[in-house]
Amino acid sequence: MTDHDDTLDGLSLDAAVDAVVARTGDDPDAVRATLQRVTEEGEVRRDAVDDALAHVSKVVSTPETRVENAGMLIDDAREAATAVDHLDGVAERLDDFEERHAAVASRVDDLGDRLQSVVALAGESDAIYETAAEIRRLNAAANSAQHTADELGVDAEEFEAWVRTPDRRLDALDDDADAVAEFVDGVAGTLDALSAGDADVEPATVRFDAALRHRVARLLLDDLRAEVEDLRAWPDPGPDDAHGAVDAEGLAALDDRLTELGERWRSIDDRFDEGPATGWRDRYGDRVADFEATLDGHAPPVDWGAVESLLGEYRPETA
Repeated sequence: MTDHDDTLDGLSLDAAVDAVVARTGDDPDAVRATLQRVTEEGEVRRDAVDDALAHVSKVVSTPETRVENAGMLIDDAREAATAVDHLDGVAERLDDFEERHAAVASRVDDLGDRLQSVVALAGESDAIYETAAEIRRLNAAANSAQHTADELGVDAEEFEAWVRTPDRRLDALDDDADAVAEFVDGVAGTLDALSAGDADVEPATVRFDAALRHRVARLLLDDLRAEVEDLRAWPDPGPDDAHGAVDAEGLAALDDRLTELGERWRSIDDRFDEGPATGWRDRYGDRVADFEATLDGHAPPVDWGAVESLLGEYRPETA
């Protein structure tokens, strides 16, 4: 026997919540959400644990199927990219897919072990709350693994699509160039406001925030240039190749645009120590250096979402 409380069976939900909170000190809202899984007609029931277990067993089985599906989609993408997988951006994405697939497959394997542990716990008649809590956690873990596997499958499909039709990639990169242009223009606008004395907050803080965004713009430009270099080296498809051809004119236009963006970026690179708050580096220099060192770990192909999240962590609250 364990020291769990067997008196929950047959209690009203409210009474059961009070009993568990008194015994464990757990958050009442969390306890209520947990016990609702084993509540029937307003009462906590031992028999309802079996129903909850049956449901979570089905939930746990779904991610395994989604992981298998993602694996097949990755295989399809790899096959489509056979003639271009020597290019850095292609090879790195394929390797990333494999690593992500292995990681989520490991998570799914763990779900099966956890389910067996919950089944064993459910065999203890005095563990209603503890079993329900484990079921709730297992359900969340299974749903998370399923979402990860589905996201991986979508990414693999999208990758295969642009390998087969590189013009789609050119269009996406042009949209990305718009985003970088917004970064560059935003930094320039901030420095213009500082020069005019229009900053709403402390100038050194504003300049620090602009420096972070400026550094991100350079990384994203480097990422786009790496993509262009891959497409420039893209081979013409042979009769048996699944990859498509690159539109030379579209690629040249994108290359010209990135050159212009690079010039605009450099035109404001020396402006950070002009005008008011020229001593801002004394206050924020170490923080900028730390940010730059962290960004160095985001080599092309860059996860733009991860970089945006990182920027949010470093930006001052007044930004």
